[in-house]
Amino acid sequence: MCRARFGILNDMYNELLNDGITDVEFMGINGYNYINDTYSCMICNNPEDCSNCDDINPISWSQDLDNGYNCSGENSDKCYENDQNGDVWDLWNASLRDLIIIDRDGKFVSKINLTYNNPDPTSTCGENYTTIKNIILNAR
Repeated sequence: MCRARFGILNDMYNELLNDGITDVEFMGINGYNYINDTYSCMICNNPEDCSNCDDINPISWSQDLDNGYNCSGENSDKCYENDQNGDVWDLWNASLRDLIIIDRDGKFVSKINLTYNNPDPTSTCGENYTTIKNIILNAR
């Protein structure tokens, strides 16, 4: 299920690029709690080994850490080193399958949990897909 949701985001990203919209970027951040889980099929880095994708996903992925690197200055009260939570997920109060949309200045626009708001265009008559896409476009 999770892989399918992120595959849909890959499709949306490619759709935006094909429509000439190049000022939008997508990025995934694997949660610290999932650091030891396999993620190769979620990011589809080797499609031959995965049943859920045909091509390598274009979205960049990063691994959240719990080292406190991002927890200084104005963030000193928002995340803590070695608290068993990833620093970035702490800063954004993220949960599994959260899609966080920020504007070009890095300001928060919206948080949508993809578990409860399936972005699949064949689900909910495409309503969730359209809503998510419009929020992204309006954040530009």
